[in-house]
Amino acid sequence: MSRQKVAWLAGVALSAMTALAPVTVMAATEVQIVGAIDNGLANLAATQAPGGYWSYGGYEEAATGAAIGAFISQESHWGANAPAYQSDVNNAVSYLLANASTSTVGVRDDGNNPCGTGTCTGVYWYGAGESTYTTGIVASAIGQYAASNPSAIATTSGPLAGMTWTQIAQGITNEYAGSQTTVNNAIVSNRVGGWRYYIPGNGDSDSSTTQWAVLSMIYDQSLGATTPGFVKTGLATWLAFAQAEAGNPYGQPAGAGCYQGPPSGLCEQSDTGSVLLGLKFIGAGLSDTAVQNALAFLNAHWTEGANGTWYGNFGQPYAMWADYKALELWLGLDNTTTITNLLGCGSLDSTQVCNWWQDYNNWLVANQNADGSWNGYAYWYGPLATAWDVSILGGTVIPVATPEPAALLVLGAGLAGLGLVRRRRRTD
Repeated sequence: MSRQKVAWLAGVALSAMTALAPVTVMAATEVQIVGAIDNGLANLAATQAPGGYWSYGGYEEAATGAAIGAFISQESHWGANAPAYQSDVNNAVSYLLANASTSTVGVRDDGNNPCGTGTCTGVYWYGAGESTYTTGIVASAIGQYAASNPSAIATTSGPLAGMTWTQIAQGITNEYAGSQTTVNNAIVSNRVGGWRYYIPGNGDSDSSTTQWAVLSMIYDQSLGATTPGFVKTGLATWLAFAQAEAGNPYGQPAGAGCYQGPPSGLCEQSDTGSVLLGLKFIGAGLSDTAVQNALAFLNAHWTEGANGTWYGNFGQPYAMWADYKALELWLGLDNTTTITNLLGCGSLDSTQVCNWWQDYNNWLVANQNADGSWNGYAYWYGPLATAWDVSILGGTVIPVATPEPAALLVLGAGLAGLGLVRRRRRTD
C-alpha cells in the first residue's frame, strides 16, 4: 500500500510481469467463472484465522475487510456452504468492530466543521499506521454487510458499542472530512483536497490514498451518512491537479491519474481509476473532458501487465480493483464501446459479451491457482488479492453516490441503492 515502504513484508516476491501483447485467448465460460468464484470463496474460508481475521503482516484489518466484501457480494454462490460462510463473515465483522478506533472531530484549520457545529465522533481503523487505506477497505465491507438494516445497533461492546451502522458510517465520513488536506496545512501547496496515509491527516495528498477516502464516503452514503459539501469542493481541487493534461511539461500521458500529480512522474492505471472514482463522487458527467481523457488513457494502456510495482493492469490486483470500481460505476458491466483495446475474448457463451469486464474474467480464470487463490503482485497477494479478484469476477456493484445539499449535515438522508447481482446493467 504505502509507497514510502521499500517492502511491506519480508519475503514478498516483487517479480515483474512484462507487458501483455494483445492476443486472442480462449474465453472463460460462465461455468468456469462461477467455478472460479466458488473456489476463491473456499480458499478464503480455509485461510481465515480463528480470531475471525485474515493474516496479512500487520494489515489484518484491510485483508479482513476485503474478504468480507468478497463473501457478501457473492452470497448467491454460497450454496450448501451458507451457514459456514455466514459464520465466517459474522466473525470477521466482529473482529473489525472490536478493533475500531474513535476520535473527536471538530472545526478544521480552514474553518470548516464536519460536524456542522460543535464536535462529533470519528471512526477509523488503524491498519498498521496506514489508516486511510485500511479504513476505506473496511468501510466498503461494512457498507455491504449492513445494507439491509443500517438502523440496527451494530454491537453492544467495544469502542463502537451502542452505535447503529448509520452512525458508524457517519463517523467514518466525519473522520475523513476532518483529515482532508486543506490550504492551511498542506505541506506542498498543490497537494490540497486529497488524503494521505494517516488519520488524522498530515497535510499531504496522493491519488492512491484518496481513492479509499472516496470509496468510504460512497459506501457511507449508502448507509445514510452525509458528506459535507466542502469535502467534495476540496476533492475537486485535488482531482484537477492529480490528472495529467495533454502537453504537460513532465511528459506524462494525457488523461492519466498521477500519484502526487504529474510532477511526481508516477502516472499509471491504478491512480487513473482513483481519479475516475473521485470524478464520479463529485458529480462529473460522462462527457466531461477529464472523464473522457481518463477513459482514453485506460483504453490505450489496458493490455499492460503488472510491472515496476505500481504500473500495469493485468496481474496487478491493486490496479485491477481500482479500475474495476471506476469502470463499473461509469460504464456498467455490459459496455463494449469505451474500452476496446482488449487482450481478446475468443469464443463466448451466448450470455457473454466481449468487453472490459469479460477481459478481466478471462485473465482471472486462466491465472487462478489450484487452491482457489491468485498469486497477486508486489504488496498485494494472498487473501487481499484473492478477495479483490473474486469481487471482480462476481460483478460487484459499487453504490452510486447520492447528491446532497452542500450546507446540510443530516443523518438518515436516504439509502442509496446497493445492488449485488451479477450482470446488472447500469442505467444511471
